[in-house]
Amino acid sequence: MKFKSLNTRITFIFLVLILSIQIVGSIAIRLSIEKNARASVNEQLVLGEKIFLSLLDQNSESLSQGARILAIDYGFRQAIASNDDETMLSALNNQQKRLGANISVFYTSTKFYTTADDHQIISGEKIYSDVKSAVTALVENAQGSGNFKSFAIFNNEPYQLVAVPVKAPLTIGWVIMGFKINNTLAKKLHKLSNLEVTFVSRANESNWSLTASTLTGHSIKSVMTQPSNIIDTKTMNREIDIGGMSFGSRYVSILNSPNQMLYAVLQRSIDEATAPYKNLQLTLLILTIFGAFVFAISIYYVSKYITKPITDLVQVAKSLEKGNYEVSITTDRKDELGELSRSFSSMSEAISTREKSISRLAYFDELTHLPNRTSFMLRLNKALEEAEVTKQQLTIFILNLNRFKQINNILGHDAGDEILRVVAQKIKATAREQDFVARIAGVQFAMILPDTTSEVGLSLANDLSKSFESPILISMQSVDVSASIGIASFPKHAKNEAKLLTRAEMAMYAAKASRVGTTVFDKSYDINSSTNLSMASELKNAIAGNQLIMYVQPKIGIATSKLTSLEALVRWKHPEKGFIFPDQFIPFAEQTGYIQLISQWMLNEAARYSQIWNTMNLHYPIAVNISTRDLIDQELPEKINAIFKTYNIDDSSLSLEITESSIMDDPVRALATLDKLSGMNIKLSIDDFGTGYSSLAYLKRLPVNELKIDKSFILKMEQDESDKKIVQSTIDLGHNLGLKVVAEGIENQVVWDLLRKMGCDSGQGYYMSKPMPASDFVSWINLWDSSSIYKETQLNID
Repeated sequence: MKFKSLNTRITFIFLVLILSIQIVGSIAIRLSIEKNARASVNEQLVLGEKIFLSLLDQNSESLSQGARILAIDYGFRQAIASNDDETMLSALNNQQKRLGANISVFYTSTKFYTTADDHQIISGEKIYSDVKSAVTALVENAQGSGNFKSFAIFNNEPYQLVAVPVKAPLTIGWVIMGFKINNTLAKKLHKLSNLEVTFVSRANESNWSLTASTLTGHSIKSVMTQPSNIIDTKTMNREIDIGGMSFGSRYVSILNSPNQMLYAVLQRSIDEATAPYKNLQLTLLILTIFGAFVFAISIYYVSKYITKPITDLVQVAKSLEKGNYEVSITTDRKDELGELSRSFSSMSEAISTREKSISRLAYFDELTHLPNRTSFMLRLNKALEEAEVTKQQLTIFILNLNRFKQINNILGHDAGDEILRVVAQKIKATAREQDFVARIAGVQFAMILPDTTSEVGLSLANDLSKSFESPILISMQSVDVSASIGIASFPKHAKNEAKLLTRAEMAMYAAKASRVGTTVFDKSYDINSSTNLSMASELKNAIAGNQLIMYVQPKIGIATSKLTSLEALVRWKHPEKGFIFPDQFIPFAEQTGYIQLISQWMLNEAARYSQIWNTMNLHYPIAVNISTRDLIDQELPEKINAIFKTYNIDDSSLSLEITESSIMDDPVRALATLDKLSGMNIKLSIDDFGTGYSSLAYLKRLPVNELKIDKSFILKMEQDESDKKIVQSTIDLGHNLGLKVVAEGIENQVVWDLLRKMGCDSGQGYYMSKPMPASDFVSWINLWDSSSIYKETQLNID
């Protein structure tokens, strides 16, 4: 082509150049948009799957919480024990309605009810014929693998189920709750993810059936032809043509067993995803033609002004394609290209915000801003894999706050939330840079310590425990918060995350029971171990077979050296293992509930000996220790009254010793029991005073008659001035409250004399007498009057 002027030729060359650049840019943008749109659709489907699984987890948690409430309900368990079908059905119906559940079942393997296969199922609504087998399988799976969640198809309708054990304190049955997988769930997921949702299922080799869908009409038929092909090809993602439109589809397997299958089909229209960009391409074409005319006037300005935003958009599209949503375009243009730039920028910001929000909801605790249990388990799994490769040890902490329920009841939930935030900050402040801290339950925190032994972990845990010694100031009130910490290490205690977490929790509960603050896991804590299972059987036989022996230790009046009373102590003489001391079986008895049987045996044995000694004119009260489980038993006063009548002894023959911590576990019920016992004129004593958590304000409300100073303050008081001051202050406190004071652990004359000067009322310890079999008491009392302690004291009195 010939041009008459250079200007025309230059203009033509640059026009061709700019048009070529624009055409190439448009093609690149189109290809990038197509690719990005599909990638975006696939990403939305993946995010939709996460949201769906999270939604199922929320449903499961809601069902679990509701089932747990019913499982621990006292009236419900009473109904089970009394075979009250009507009450159980009413309770199941009520809880089902409160939760909005579609099915509720109580399952028991005991013989309260008898059928052909020794199982009975009671339900709040009509039971389909295949419910029983599914419920049985769920319970057996929960007992075997610890998985309390399941899906099942009843009468061609799928359900999401959870099972919760009913314990009293051993498992006596299971409460099963369930939701239907239906249109409600599909619409909820559609609202959250903006995806089309379809549920398809198949049971017992039948044809695939539609369970629920947000699609309509013939669109569903295209989805229904796919499940078999998906299973055969093992492909989860594919594109499906529905009504001439291309849909990105993701098949999520919910239930996949030989006889039952359930899929969630998540879909997003690729055509709809690319439609906005096609309009933008048309706009770009119009702008390109317009720019060609303007370019003849100002080549440089037009080329720079037109191509730069397009280049920016291409870069943004590529960044979006790679999953980088942080990119943004800054422009002050007001035309279509400016709108396009801002649209791209807004789109990337919206996707980034949605991704962060979903990630935070899935992996972080909103209250403390710490990672949650899901995040903790993912990190623990990764840390264990690294530790296994590097052959390093790894330690975890499980921290549980003590008495938090009482703090919540007294100060309110807002104060409780603030305490949890402060506790989270304390734990983070103690953690090292490489440690990982998470909140895994209501008042339970966890920490992963990479490349750390259990010994080093114990030292760090003790430092963390000390950080709780300072009170926390909440709403102008000083609150004492303490914690129990359990420690377990890889590979010493466990080699996978589930067992490691379980054993750390066992150690934590052992620390809570013994009030030592921190404890490293020991196999004796494992209540499911063969040793402890054996002990459970042996302990039950010991109680029934009279293998237990009652020992007594005298309490001596310090001012007079006269015997004032006796404390009853339990010993176990095993036919093969010999003597087993209380610290070896009492903690286990408290965990299993056998402690109540031991307490009942001790009360009867003390009453029997009291009856014998009364006939010999030996009238000395016998103090029996009772546990937390005994103290919250509202029938304890009636049981003791029955013992008085059986052995024909009066209320002065027995007294009861309780610990501070047993009172504080459930103050309301404990105080009610103590008031009833006090009303029966039974003397009450607080044992191990000074080691528990009770406040003076609460102490003065208790109907007790005596304080026993813990031996940890007595043993070293002759060398430790601080212990001496604590003992003197405790004696003065007890007397000011009108209580008698008893000192434990007197082992020499020096301590005896110090206590006498301090005005302590009574004492017990090896200096006067070791614990002895109750059968030896008569011989001991005949020798006591001739002892040097007695004579010396009588001489001083004279």
